[in-house]
Amino acid sequence: MIRRFILYNSKNQSWTFTDTDFKCFLSSPQGLGLNRNVVTTRYGYAQELSDIVETFPTPSGELKFYDTANESRYEKYNQFCRFIANEPLYLEYILPTTGSEASKTFRIKCVVSSLGKTESEENGVLSCPIQFCGLSFYEGMAIAMNGASTGTTVSLSLTNDSDFPVGVHFIASGTDMMNPSLTFTQDNEVYGEAKFIDSNGFSEVTIDSNDSRQRLELKQGGSVVANPLSYQDLSISNGSIYVTFVKLARGTSRLKYSVDSGSISSVGASFTPLYRSV
Repeated sequence: MIRRFILYNSKNQSWTFTDTDFKCFLSSPQGLGLNRNVVTTRYGYAQELSDIVETFPTPSGELKFYDTANESRYEKYNQFCRFIANEPLYLEYILPTTGSEASKTFRIKCVVSSLGKTESEENGVLSCPIQFCGLSFYEGMAIAMNGASTGTTVSLSLTNDSDFPVGVHFIASGTDMMNPSLTFTQDNEVYGEAKFIDSNGFSEVTIDSNDSRQRLELKQGGSVVANPLSYQDLSISNGSIYVTFVKLARGTSRLKYSVDSGSISSVGASFTPLYRSV
């Protein structure tokens, strides 16, 4: 099995770059590796690291369009141009099975930054250089954990094996959950916490700390409350922990959700690993 590339547009339509009948094939893929901007400060005959800025991937390659019984290579090219007009795009990269390991799938949110069009080759192939501009790092498969309780405390264990701290989508539901608190710990050290105060309690708490869709939603009696950020208890911040929109640290963390009174019926947390290179 060879590695495969599949492109999805905003309408969830797909375009396979490794067709078995070679109607369209992505040749010589590049830009799948690591790329960083490293800033150093020189001191005589030595230098020290000042900063590292991670740059988003820019995959590229050469699309080869072939004639088929029903369509010419030029028609396939025009269809592809209409396809990528529905942005943003998601480029999916599927690694082949190796030994006992299952295949792995990664994807990157992107747009096409350039698409060339050359003359047809003697073998009847239309070769078109293509360059993608990554809008995210490579995303692995989403990981979700759920817990249930009729008491006042629930704990979840989440392992983030990616290259970065990542955003978490957390949701808890229950009855009259008074002063709910979500605590992130690693090696018994607290590195993040969210807490909300109100005398009426809450029926649902939703926190999404992903950068592109950061969101806080609180419900009382099934109704969404206005201005949820005003319910934050900012007194928990001691200058050493993050508050509310906490990123899941690399490695294994424990998430503890608790309320002063009332009851918790269910909690759930999910995240998507992010990788510099695949």
